[in-house]
Amino acid sequence: MASITMNRKTLQKPPKSTENRNALHWLAGVLVLGGMAFGVLQATRSSIFQLKSVFVEPLSPSYPLTKESILELAKVPVGRVSLFDYNMEPVESRLTRNPWVKGVVLGKQFPNTLSLRIVERIPVALLTESNGRVLYLEQDGSTFEDRAMVYPKDLPILTGFSAQNLATLKSLNSFMGTWFSSEKLPGLRLSSLSYDERLGLKAMVVYPMKNQKQMRTVLELGLNLEEARGIPTAHLKQVLDYISARSTPASKIWLGDGKKIVVKFSRGS
Repeated sequence: MASITMNRKTLQKPPKSTENRNALHWLAGVLVLGGMAFGVLQATRSSIFQLKSVFVEPLSPSYPLTKESILELAKVPVGRVSLFDYNMEPVESRLTRNPWVKGVVLGKQFPNTLSLRIVERIPVALLTESNGRVLYLEQDGSTFEDRAMVYPKDLPILTGFSAQNLATLKSLNSFMGTWFSSEKLPGLRLSSLSYDERLGLKAMVVYPMKNQKQMRTVLELGLNLEEARGIPTAHLKQVLDYISARSTPASKIWLGDGKKIVVKFSRGS
């Protein structure tokens, strides 16, 4: 009977000196990392990174808020906090509560400056609702309210439209921007635009005459916005140029489909 002999290898433990070296290396690594973290923490609390100034990007000339009023609204604690630690969300919240602030872009410019850019609201018209509420209308069809009415520019007044109908307001903005553009009708200024289900769409416009006076007249634009879009502005320009050259004011102009235009002249003209 054959005998089987099994050889067992003896497992040898590393020398104690090696274990000690490994432990020392690990401890040294922890101490280095801890020292680095402490150093970074101390650096962030250094006076070098203390928030010292707020840079407000330039605003549009007609924007009703000034750099000073924005800083007052922002309430940034200059000189009292580290730029590293400063939470910018409250600043954004305070600023966007103002009706003229559509959004805010904030950034940290190290070592010690907070940058601030206002996304401005730029109204293109005033919308008067049936309940008497007056809103500012923006290019994208959105509306906002400011009872102080501080915007310095003259804006056309819109009546017969609802702030709830965003699609109509977008279409209306597109119509005003193209149909009454200075390229198509030089010198013409839209004063108001009104809509009535029975009376249709009417515009009050101001146009310069050759004698330097301003002609104010009503344009009958059809039953709705779609009809008004189909009227060639070139035909209206011919009529306005004719009236302007003769300094003959017209109280009302019926445009129909643009092919036949009827003009009612003012009395005494």
